[in-house]
Amino acid sequence: MTTGEVRARPGSASPDATAPRGLVALYRRLSGLVAAPSVDAQAVATVMAGELGVLAAVVGAGREVLAAAAPGMGIAEASALVRADARSAVWPRTLDVAATAGRALRVPGPGRRVQVVAPVLFGREVPAFLLAEEDTAARDRPEALAGDDVLLLVAEHAATVVGVIAGRDRVLATAAGQVRGDLVSGLLLDRARDADQAAQWAEHVGYDPGVDHRVVVVSPDDDGAYGAGPASLLGEAEEHLLAAAPSALTVVRDTETVAVVPERDDPAAVGAACARRLARGRVPDPDARWPVTVAVGGTVRDPTEIATSYDQARRTLVAARRLGRAGRVLRFDDLGVHRLLLQIPDPEAARVFAREVLGRLATDRSERTVELLRTLARYFREDGSPQRVARVLNVHPNTVGYRLRRAEELSGLDLDAYRDRLAAQMALEILGEMEG
Repeated sequence: MTTGEVRARPGSASPDATAPRGLVALYRRLSGLVAAPSVDAQAVATVMAGELGVLAAVVGAGREVLAAAAPGMGIAEASALVRADARSAVWPRTLDVAATAGRALRVPGPGRRVQVVAPVLFGREVPAFLLAEEDTAARDRPEALAGDDVLLLVAEHAATVVGVIAGRDRVLATAAGQVRGDLVSGLLLDRARDADQAAQWAEHVGYDPGVDHRVVVVSPDDDGAYGAGPASLLGEAEEHLLAAAPSALTVVRDTETVAVVPERDDPAAVGAACARRLARGRVPDPDARWPVTVAVGGTVRDPTEIATSYDQARRTLVAARRLGRAGRVLRFDDLGVHRLLLQIPDPEAARVFAREVLGRLATDRSERTVELLRTLARYFREDGSPQRVARVLNVHPNTVGYRLRRAEELSGLDLDAYRDRLAAQMALEILGEMEG
């Protein structure tokens, strides 16, 4: 004899004998839904409504309707009935009691109706509730499901099935996300064995090789903010990047969040939007500085080139911090000569060279000397035109000439000599005076 069955006398067809068999059959049908990969909570509600002739629904912890079904009704109409019930003043208390008890409860419903509320358990969480509602006076069920406790028992079992489906979907989503993240990381780090494998990985994660992309790196400037949890700065950054560019490929790495962003979305703007959102509530003046630095690599199309753009973005990140541009956005395309300077393994060696070239202009930090240094930098930015320098600085051209001569005296440079001009420009780039 199967567990849960009662052996009836020959010729007997009483509800007491048939109800357990009907209940077991319904249990099995509900449990079988778990094996179907595309089945969701709506399928559970539909089976309950069809077998028991009741209004069945799955409701989120915030009383949002996740699934609903009733005999002779569409999903929208059944959902509207559930939402009307959810507006009842007793609903929050009912859900709290069911969640605390960890089991199904039978409570009075509207009019002559009776409701059963069963918590959907996921570990210690209660992410949803299963609702079943019927008019006991107009009950119309098969004889095998006619018992008074059937609705309570089926609702509790159905809630378990919904929890298993939700857990399965959560595990599958986590696994799929991990695989996706691993493939994106593989493209960023050039781990594909050949171009064909890179193309396969790119196709799997949804990369479109027909359009230009750039790699965007968002890196916190506070080491204490590092972390890959969903509540961390890096996890938030991923959410904001996807909000600004839904088609971007994202991954959270040890100390940074990385996105491969289509050029049409303006990768620099996407990174800046992410940084501004992260700045809210974290820094006193978000317009002055962000809690992260955003670096943007060069343009790529072929999947095998993604690693190049990532390398460029990471070198740009280093440049931003060397140049005092942390907390801002910087593009690899805008680095200019700093692309070469980044190849110098020891940044201090470059700064020593700059100080030697500029002499007292670099070591004397008095207000007057700093003014001379900045005038010299502006002179190079204006392509050696004292007139344009004068207009920008709002001074007389003779003042510009005097400052340049004084700069030559303090540095020992001869601005008429090509080599001295080149060395001075490089020194100013190293010190960041050519920015802006």
